[in-house]
Amino acid sequence: MTLAEALAQVDLEPGRTYDCVVKGQRVTVRVVPAGTIGPAARYDESDVMLDAWCDLKSEGTTIPNAQARWGQIPIDIPEIPQDDE
Repeated sequence: MTLAEALAQVDLEPGRTYDCVVKGQRVTVRVVPAGTIGPAARYDESDVMLDAWCDLKSEGTTIPNAQARWGQIPIDIPEIPQDDE
């Protein structure tokens, strides 16, 4: 039996994703609504991260009268060998 034959026996709903384990392997089936063709069918909106993962400071939060000057780097930077030694 082919995968297409097995899936033809199942009542699949457009827009849903089904997960199961078959012989120790995880299988995911994403049902794309009819008429959807091309790269848009490869992912759905839940795959896109819309929330910011860090807090970026807004304008106006700079330190007034701050000045930069040359000096030593305060951390120890290890030397990276040119080839695998």
